[in-house]
Amino acid sequence: SGEYVPIKTDMSEPELFSVLNQINELNANIHNHIRVADCERVKLNTVLDNVSQSIIALDYTNRIVFANKSAFSMFGGTHRDIGRDLIFLIENIEIYENITRHLNEDYVFTCAYNDMTLSVVISKVTDDAISHEISAIIIVTDITQEKLIQKQKSDFFANASHELKTPITVMQGFAEVLMNKESMDETSKKQLGHIYKESLRLGSLISDMLMLSKIESGDAPKSVLSEIALEELAKEVLDGLSEKVQSRNITVTIEGAAKLAADQTMIFELIENLVSNAIKYNKDGGFVTIFIEETEHNVILKVKDTGIGIEKEHLPRLCERFYRVDKSHSKRIGGTGLGLAIVKHICAISNAELSIESDFGIGTTVTVVFSK
Repeated sequence: SGEYVPIKTDMSEPELFSVLNQINELNANIHNHIRVADCERVKLNTVLDNVSQSIIALDYTNRIVFANKSAFSMFGGTHRDIGRDLIFLIENIEIYENITRHLNEDYVFTCAYNDMTLSVVISKVTDDAISHEISAIIIVTDITQEKLIQKQKSDFFANASHELKTPITVMQGFAEVLMNKESMDETSKKQLGHIYKESLRLGSLISDMLMLSKIESGDAPKSVLSEIALEELAKEVLDGLSEKVQSRNITVTIEGAAKLAADQTMIFELIENLVSNAIKYNKDGGFVTIFIEETEHNVILKVKDTGIGIEKEHLPRLCERFYRVDKSHSKRIGGTGLGLAIVKHICAISNAELSIESDFGIGTTVTVVFSK
């Protein structure tokens, strides 16, 4: 029945009575610990069974030690699969092989399964106390809805950008024509100049929106790999930004050289965005240094400035669309708020790692590490 029943004692034999009492007390304590442990196990299983994510624990032979209700529901398994190889629960060979290939590391991937898009997180168990029983924990999340919402947002982003491009171009053209009219008085010319300047800024924003939406949706022109001399490409970028550099009296230097096999248009866009930001958020008379270095396995590009810097709490969000650290400052100096978002996506396409370090009031260093 699972209930604890103490051993009957006989007081007529004091020594035996004392021993049996101690045994009863010990048994009562053990029973109480078992009851508490069972209660905690039931609580934990109840919580895990009501979690929407699928949770699976494997031993070092890829056998299932634990799986919650969501895992059985998602993959069509039953409790009979406990103790069997993972393939009996996850019958999709591609997903099974991707999981088992990475069980000795922390790893994340997304995949299609039936009509769902799944995010799979593999965590290697490093606790020696349980690693001989559980070697890895797998958490599978259905992100189909999130992907759909993301696609809808991207489609709206792309369509809005495309529809706005033509009227903005027309506004620019008419403003330019009117400014060149000799009969136009100075006040009107000044107002038209302001319209023209703002239409250029809006045109730049729309171009960046179109670029970002194409990269995100995979509609950007197919990458054409070629050998790029990074220092030469950086010089081309500086030629296009020379007016901004001179107007702020900023000194820009290029140090080092390296060749990289990549898409030249994308890498040009990446360098242009990084250098443009370094100029834009710099102090008048400041410095921008472009470091280029080649190692055995990597090509490293760093853009360092002596600008206003960024407070630490803002760093994780810098690559979000339209994220502004200081809205008033950003409005004053211009910019689209999409530069680093574009850089992040180009890095992902180019198999490169992006990192940003900054000291508020001192300057910022953006590092891109390309894998050869």
